[in-house]
Amino acid sequence: MGIRFFGIKGGAFLFFSTPFLLISLYLDFELHAENLILLPISVCVFLWEKAKKEYDQNLIRHLSFYSHLESKKVSDHKALFLHELTYHVAPSLFETMKIFKEIVETHNKNRNFVLDNIGYHFSRFLYDPESKNRILSLIIYLISLIAVLTVIKPESQYSIYEVIQDIPMDVVKSYLLFSLFFIIFGYFVIVIPVMFVVTYVAVPILLKFSSVAVLSRFFISELNRYSYLEQGLRLG
Repeated sequence: MGIRFFGIKGGAFLFFSTPFLLISLYLDFELHAENLILLPISVCVFLWEKAKKEYDQNLIRHLSFYSHLESKKVSDHKALFLHELTYHVAPSLFETMKIFKEIVETHNKNRNFVLDNIGYHFSRFLYDPESKNRILSLIIYLISLIAVLTVIKPESQYSIYEVIQDIPMDVVKSYLLFSLFFIIFGYFVIVIPVMFVVTYVAVPILLKFSSVAVLSRFFISELNRYSYLEQGLRLG
């Protein structure tokens, strides 16, 4: 895993996709020409797919040295590679994943309040995943309070129902279509590039520097994804 597996050809596809991405952003945010965005976005996605194909082929060639498979699926090679890497821990990837998950959970639950763990405790102070239900309850109470205050507010000359009724249906349809387009467009030009950078740049760099948190989460995620797949490949 790493950006080097794109190779020269895959890197060229990524390089030539950048102008089309910038053109799409310019057409949308500067010219507001949403009807012209489809072509550059399509070309950009096509080049990304080509780059991903080159990445998979180079990764397969690298992993086949360990898996000794003729398969053209990255998942097959990854499963056997992980199996060879963790066979001394447990006979299956699923059992290995459970063991590592238990280690991480035990480690997180037993971190002492010392300077070495200041980053962990500070992040838990900012946001604790176990407090999601309490935060949701507070939001519901806040919405209920606003609704109550709205109901008991003295009646004004404007009615919210009349205002909604006066909104043309064409405006509502245009707003919904624009919102849908903006969400899809934002996913392709913002979320996917961010996911790309995290997947092929940020995670490999953190793994290179042996970040304990990233190593643990990444390894558990990979073990969980390919659990039991190596059994069928071995039998085949």
